[in-house]
Amino acid sequence: MMQTTSVGRGSKSMPQRRMLLLAAVVCAGVALVATLWLTRRGQAPSAPPMGQEPAVKKIPVVVAARDLEKGARLSSADVRIAELPENQVPKDAVTDVEFVVNSILLQKAPKDSPLRLSQLMPPPEQLREFSVPLGMRGFVLYQPFTEGAADILLPGDLVDVIATHRHGETTVAEIIVRRAQVLVAENYVPGMSREEMVRQRILSRAAQTTPTPPEPQKTQPQPTQPTPESETKAAATMRRIVLAVTPAEAVRLARALEEGRTLTVLRNERDYFMTPPLRSPEKIPSTAAPQPAPTRPVAQQIAPTRPVAPARVIVVYRGTEREEVIVSRQ
Repeated sequence: MMQTTSVGRGSKSMPQRRMLLLAAVVCAGVALVATLWLTRRGQAPSAPPMGQEPAVKKIPVVVAARDLEKGARLSSADVRIAELPENQVPKDAVTDVEFVVNSILLQKAPKDSPLRLSQLMPPPEQLREFSVPLGMRGFVLYQPFTEGAADILLPGDLVDVIATHRHGETTVAEIIVRRAQVLVAENYVPGMSREEMVRQRILSRAAQTTPTPPEPQKTQPQPTQPTPESETKAAATMRRIVLAVTPAEAVRLARALEEGRTLTVLRNERDYFMTPPLRSPEKIPSTAAPQPAPTRPVAQQIAPTRPVAPARVIVVYRGTEREEVIVSRQ
């Protein structure tokens, strides 16, 4: 009985020992694999052979071919394509030359520096905020701030145009254009083109959005130099208004500007009532031609003439015939 019991207990303990041994071997293998993986991950990459530089990825971008000033209008001669290392290329770098041509530079760009999208502004012709409707004409009026509704006009408003001219001693005013849409209403500086005005507006907008680095403090005060006339900002004195009119209305406006002047008045956008032709005064006084002043009669002077000698009559008889001959005396 004793031997049988001991043999049974030994046969039951052998499988448990094998399972424990197998589990220990598996754990040791997993630990070894993890150790090798961590060791390889922490090792530095193999260095390239001696005399050979590591391969660096390069990207073709648009760079400045020379030193470019702020506000310059770029052309294809101002830029070129260059390959720069990937770590030196800005995120908004320009890669197409066609995108840069005719753009306006908002910041200075040194030579060989990559151009970025944030440095460029589309050309003014692409920033035009209006288009002339089909079949209409864009007529430009220049009006002082204090005349008509020039100071309060905005794009999209509807206006009537009143023309004034002199007729003799009377000033005549009449409506020549009705319900004209305002395409542009902006301040105007005499002598400055619209392209230049848009450029100045772009640069001022960029100056507001782009922070400028602080200037170093000057140790000694320096005398101020006079600002050149080209750099002084002229003040706007008039308003430039572009109206969408028909060809016939454009002709009437051109004639009105030649004969006198024009004024714009606002109109309700829901007012479709076509008023009859209005004129003030309704009847133009007729201007009679001035009569010439009476002239004093001028006495005619007769040149003295020599007295005429009386004529002499001679009677001639030929047979039975009688003939009188008049002979003048000198």
